[in-house]
Amino acid sequence: MIDHGYRRFLPGEEVRLNLEIIKFARMHVREAGVVFRHVEHDQSELTASGSPEHIEGQSNLVRLTLPIPAVATPGLYRVNRMWVETYGGRRYDYEGEEVPEHASTLAFEVNEEPDAKPQLSLSYHL
Repeated sequence: MIDHGYRRFLPGEEVRLNLEIIKFARMHVREAGVVFRHVEHDQSELTASGSPEHIEGQSNLVRLTLPIPAVATPGLYRVNRMWVETYGGRRYDYEGEEVPEHASTLAFEVNEEPDAKPQLSLSYHL
């Protein structure tokens, strides 16, 4: 695999992200999330979502944890879309040019789990 300089993860690891929601209108956000899509396989997507916590001013912060599943296709994943859902049930989707520029550059690599047998050690627990 080509070294792109992106962060690398193995199945079983977690990608931790912060999603800041800057509100210009008064609203309560129920949930927000992000979808990463494999750059070569459109059907391979990884999603993280969560509930926000209030931070100063008109902002909310959603701390996202994206677990890398055992079946994740190895390769490079980029932000494909983001979304916000209000308590009133409105859903705002951000795709393509609507995804903030800095978020659209966010990417990570999923590596295949190594095929190496680990060494073991056994002892008494006192």
